[in-house]
Amino acid sequence: MHGIDPLRDWADIRLFLAILDQGSLVGAAEHLGLTQPTVGRRLSAMETRFGTPLFVRAGRRMQMTDAGKAILDSARRMEIEMLAIERNLEAQSTALCGEVTISATEGTGTEWLTPVLLDFHREYPEIVLNVQIESRAADLIHREADIALRLSRPEQPELIARRLVKVGFGLYASRGYLDSAPPLQTLEDLAAHKRVGLRTSNNREQLFESLPFLDPLPGEYTYVSNSPTAQVIAVQAGFGVGILSHRWASMAGRLIRVLPEYSAASIDLWLVTHEELRHSARIRTTFDFIAQRAQADADLFARGTRHE
Repeated sequence: MHGIDPLRDWADIRLFLAILDQGSLVGAAEHLGLTQPTVGRRLSAMETRFGTPLFVRAGRRMQMTDAGKAILDSARRMEIEMLAIERNLEAQSTALCGEVTISATEGTGTEWLTPVLLDFHREYPEIVLNVQIESRAADLIHREADIALRLSRPEQPELIARRLVKVGFGLYASRGYLDSAPPLQTLEDLAAHKRVGLRTSNNREQLFESLPFLDPLPGEYTYVSNSPTAQVIAVQAGFGVGILSHRWASMAGRLIRVLPEYSAASIDLWLVTHEELRHSARIRTTFDFIAQRAQADADLFARGTRHE
């Protein structure tokens, strides 16, 4: 390596890892909130200081050179330490102001969480709520979010999780569909019915809703989407019978539960944050507020009814 100071600061390593993780200058620029030319200039300057290229361009993708591979493990260790510093500083914050990023899935994050957070905003107007709606689990360790609502318990020891409520699922259809469809009195009758399905990114081979079914249900799928919102709207529109959460079906309205004795699934809803961020005043306050409101709506999540 040439130059007196080839590695100037953490920003160099952050840039290097962003290009690697995103796979392109465009992706790294979006991730870092910079322009592509800026990322390109900073990479060129860093490679000049190092005296060797760290990436080669393969079409639109960036591939590491041997020099890049040589520093990768050290760069990852630096990333871990810098993130720890950020979390420790965050944990010292006692002011109820600033931004809190919450990761949630469609339905839970849109139909339930967003209206609930209006009450939070009225009480804490200086806390900015950044709600990220996504199907994947946000990486809380790498600060993609401060808080996450998940349908599974995290395995990372650095994370803390609170079990909130049971989320129940059942079979639903529209009145219009049922009026023109064959009788539906048993699970076997589903064989003569049209079905609405959800195909997630992790479940491309089957048309079942990524829930712990004991057995696949009968019926011919006539509408399938990767969007839970589209699935609910399709059931409302009359495409057929779909498996929906009781909470979402209740809040969506205009839906009828069929075979009410059948329970498709019951899954725990978890609220998750990083153990260090739990001591940040604004994050702790947001975390506790969401937990309290979810538990108050336990009947809505479990059965689609509100507790009076």
